[in-house]
Amino acid sequence: MQRVILVCGFLSLGLTAATLAQSVQKDSTPPAWLPKETVKKDTASGSKDLKSFISGLDPVVGASVPGAKGKSTSLSTLFGETIPDLGLRVKEYKSQKKDRKRKKEKAKLARVQYEGIPMQSMSVKYGSGDRATVESFHVLKEYKPMDPYVRATETRWYDKKGKKLSSALVKEKEQALPLHGSYKKYNGENLIEEGYYYMGVKDGRWVKYDTKYNLIDKAIWNRGFPAESRISYYDSAHTQVKEVIPVAFGEVEGEYMQFYKEGQLMTSGKFDGGRKIGRWVEYYQFRRQRKKEIQYPKSGWDEEFEPFVLREWDDKGKLLYDYTKDPRASAEEETEN
Repeated sequence: MQRVILVCGFLSLGLTAATLAQSVQKDSTPPAWLPKETVKKDTASGSKDLKSFISGLDPVVGASVPGAKGKSTSLSTLFGETIPDLGLRVKEYKSQKKDRKRKKEKAKLARVQYEGIPMQSMSVKYGSGDRATVESFHVLKEYKPMDPYVRATETRWYDKKGKKLSSALVKEKEQALPLHGSYKKYNGENLIEEGYYYMGVKDGRWVKYDTKYNLIDKAIWNRGFPAESRISYYDSAHTQVKEVIPVAFGEVEGEYMQFYKEGQLMTSGKFDGGRKIGRWVEYYQFRRQRKKEIQYPKSGWDEEFEPFVLREWDDKGKLLYDYTKDPRASAEEETEN
């Protein structure tokens, strides 16, 4: 009888413990009306990565978020699915800052130098009113010799004494400042020509416009010579120019020059569409003394013109004969370098 009572007591005690456990489990379950909360496990425990840290603290946010309309949303959704790498952003910002600084310094230098050579801005004005012509340009801060191989018609310098631009032979070096840097020419308010000079000679892209700013002419120069020119030399070091054949847009066009080995000009003239035109001049080697002038047609379209000797001198400078009054002679005048 006592055994029966003990068994019943143990059974009663077990049922009571089970009932209490179920009661505690039911009490720990939150009511259905509360929003469910989920916490993601930190898969990269101990990591110092910002994304992993925030992922571990990514609770669900519900109705407290404006515009959520009762729908739950996570912290990563609010700030974007991809957490930015702050280290890369900092490096990118520093790189962009260096680029901006470099461009700023380059733009600043462009106002005071061209091709690494210091310059200063100047301008001259001719005429008055709406028809006035203004040339805005840059010059070297002091005189430096211009390239002796470049024809005089392509050289420009500022005459400090006369306060004007010139292409004539430089006689007083202390009064001459070769053009160097950007150049612009205006007719009234209209830009009609622009380009660059390098140590007194044309360089880079040169263009001309009409009064409506329409492009009417374009040329590319390389320090005094057309950029496409075919240049031959006496020496392998390419310091002694022998011949300059001008080429523009694939055709022989422009100023032709041939030199003696010591650098003196031997022959000069012009090509138009691959044909010689105008007045060609031959020189004696020393003192730039003219030897002969040969007349060619005034344009490349005249195919029936027969070239003839216009003038000729002996080596003493004495004029042997002169046919400049011939109606076929072109009214050209050479400017000395």
